[in-house]
Amino acid sequence: MGVDATLLRGKSAPALQGDYSAEQALDALLQGSGLQWRLSGQNSYVVQPAPAPVDLDSGPLSLSETLVTASRSQASIASIPGTVQVIQAPQIAQQSAAGRKVADILGTLVPGLAPSSGTMSNYGQTLRGRNVLVLIDGVSQNASRDVSRQLNSVAPSSIERIEVVSGASSLYGAGASGGIINIITKRNDGQALAMSSRVGISSADNFNHKGFAYEGFQSVTGRQDALDWYLSADLVQRNDQFDGNGKRIPQEAFQGSNMDTESHDLHAKFGYDLNEQRRVTLALQEYEDKQDTGYVAGTQNGESVAVKGLQLSDQPFTHNQAVNFNYSDSDLFGQQLLVESYWRKQQARFFPYNWGANAGVVASESEARVYGLRAAVESSLPSIGSATGSLVWGADLENEQVSQDGDRYSVDGLVYTPTGQRYAFGPDIETNTTALFAQTTWDIGDWTLRGGARHEWIHSDVDDSVAFGGIWQAGVSEVLPGGTLKYEDTLYNLGAVYHLSSAQDLFVNFSQGFSLPDIQRFLRDVRGSYDIHDLNAQAIKVDSYELGWRGDWESLQANVTVFENRSDVTQYYDSVTRAQRLIDQKERVRGIETALTYHLSNAWSLGGTYAWTKGETDQNGEWRDLPATRISPAKTTAFVEFDDQGYNLRLQALRLESYDEGFKDGNGRKIEGYTTVDLLAGVALPVGKLEMGVYNLSDRNYETLYMQANAAAPYPHAEGRRLALSYAVDW
Repeated sequence: MGVDATLLRGKSAPALQGDYSAEQALDALLQGSGLQWRLSGQNSYVVQPAPAPVDLDSGPLSLSETLVTASRSQASIASIPGTVQVIQAPQIAQQSAAGRKVADILGTLVPGLAPSSGTMSNYGQTLRGRNVLVLIDGVSQNASRDVSRQLNSVAPSSIERIEVVSGASSLYGAGASGGIINIITKRNDGQALAMSSRVGISSADNFNHKGFAYEGFQSVTGRQDALDWYLSADLVQRNDQFDGNGKRIPQEAFQGSNMDTESHDLHAKFGYDLNEQRRVTLALQEYEDKQDTGYVAGTQNGESVAVKGLQLSDQPFTHNQAVNFNYSDSDLFGQQLLVESYWRKQQARFFPYNWGANAGVVASESEARVYGLRAAVESSLPSIGSATGSLVWGADLENEQVSQDGDRYSVDGLVYTPTGQRYAFGPDIETNTTALFAQTTWDIGDWTLRGGARHEWIHSDVDDSVAFGGIWQAGVSEVLPGGTLKYEDTLYNLGAVYHLSSAQDLFVNFSQGFSLPDIQRFLRDVRGSYDIHDLNAQAIKVDSYELGWRGDWESLQANVTVFENRSDVTQYYDSVTRAQRLIDQKERVRGIETALTYHLSNAWSLGGTYAWTKGETDQNGEWRDLPATRISPAKTTAFVEFDDQGYNLRLQALRLESYDEGFKDGNGRKIEGYTTVDLLAGVALPVGKLEMGVYNLSDRNYETLYMQANAAAPYPHAEGRRLALSYAVDW
């Protein structure tokens, strides 16, 4: 139903007295009617059914739930031609315990995502066999030098919800070839003054005091007139971890371990309403996760064991800082405008590694500095008969500077002493990215159609450097000439949703994404004679196809998706040579994902997920399977849950199948499958809520997927049974 604004300007609605704007009058007129309005032009409004209310504590979200990740503007799940999952704060709190990380939670709850590595890193945690783009409040955490610490950049207690969009995306640029994970942090929700507190403790089942982990979270938020603010701090202390045999787990030498680490996650957010339509926000974050351990990994009787006595002053850490400043205008000549500016600094240090006699023992440290500006405008398009449409268009600008150096150590037993000698671990690189994008959405009867394009220009200026490949391979100092690498392309997406009913959708989608090679990491291993311009043609452009169905009834929520993605370049880490492989050969990844939740009654529910992925590369005319560093073995989860009268109990299991296809084809290693079971419980107290968890309930002794696929043999074991207890209260 169309409404002319001139009929409402300055009029009085039944619930109002005096002169009010058209928007205020419509709000009052439609209150309690089950309808809502939206702007369709400078002087015109459309009245339509409002989305059904969603109880965020009741389980899976309805198809009317809105998110912004998939379309760069607010859109309901029902209108998105793709696989979407939203994980809300109650689910995150249920799954997290003292010491647990976002990677652990997502590896359990997201079907197509590989399981957590259990380390400082989310390396190898691919989505549909491809790299995933991680955003925090819409800002990319990825860099051209991928140190795989993106999911180790925010504490679970700081998160309001996580939006996961599977499959390649043309709207966000480099890095989103497998999908997008957008982590939205907590903020003021209109409270005049409110506080939230959480304390937690966890321990191995031997209750060894050296193995306790502690967490404390505190937030305070408020609003006065046009100003609102939110402050929070999360502190975690992790100590020893023990395997299923009760033995201390040794350190992981390549990506860094969780043991003996301290982390803090600090947030400050300020918002100011300039008027009813215009708003500015400022967000600040600092995250640090730093290790201080006296252990290293050793070998005894063919097994990996923890050896005490390490003396190393500079140990692995992650340190991220970020500043975001945004401006929004909900009525810019009848359009909506969002301008986002950001700056972030990302640092990561790794454990010393012995490169042999030529280079010796070296610990690398990476740094990336990024600043950027993004603008998006949403406009309502003129209706064509009964068809209504909208257009989102805009531009992205970004500058990134990355460097990585290595410090050499002399080693006497377990005593590491810096020599003062420093190597360049690949050349310094400055990358400038410019992109224009546009996407339109049309609702035509029972159909929603969506299509768009993004054109991107990327220039990477590579400095001259001393080739580390020449040092560690031959003991010679060679200059690796730099230069400018350029990439330019247009990415497209086109999809459709057919609404079978208010509870069922069918969708089909085509979208393109791409990933640049990890240039600095790749150039770390080459000799001075290498021509860096050979990388110009090796950006990995991915064509992604998916077909799916989803349903949402009162007692049942389910979905199933089949997908395939293709590229002309293959990139993966070779666990044998420990080098990055970048090959001009075709690649295809296909699979199926499904999820189901069934409510047996108001209190009881059960369900699970299943994901199977097969990835192959065309080697000399023969399709050969990719390694497990790229392709996660089939993953199945199942749960049964009771939730009633303030009591919650959930039993959940994760099964990872064995995988040896890549090994048989000469790509990677054999993977032995495993099953873990967790028991989670919660009870509402007169004040606050008590949550408990038993992770790896059966105390299984196993090695994670990451350890088997990537770590040096013999592989360190995963953590055994762990008990957790936390208390949270909102003031």
